Amino acid sequence: MTPFSIPHFIRAIPASVKQIAVLDRCKEPTSSAEPLFMDVVNALNELQENQHAHVIGGRYGLSSKEFTPAMALSVFHELQSAHPKTHFTVGIEDDVTHLSLSYDKKFPALSRVNIPNWS
Repeated sequence: MTPFSIPHFIRAIPASVKQIAVLDRCKEPTSSAEPLFMDVVNALNELQENQHAHVIGGRYGLSSKEFTPAMALSVFHELQSAHPKTHFTVGIEDDVTHLSLSYDKKFPALSRVNIPNWS
């Protein structure tokens, strides 16, 4: 069962959205993707809305790892890449699937940073 109202979810996404990153904190090793990623993709497909948005999904916070601003920034960088990974992990070194996003461990968490212009 989807944890949100599909019509409300679709209406909340601006028509200008071209990419969506879905982050989930659980791992489903027997599934093709994480549950929230599947819910988002299925919601978009069910109502055939936002067909031009590319959806990527990743896991974070596994093994009780803290999710830091540097990790969040790495997801935005992945969205900007020419060929973003459809599935990824952030915050751990995944030596099995090699789908980890790299991030700057020295990234200043509380200072201003130059965030890319998404327009």
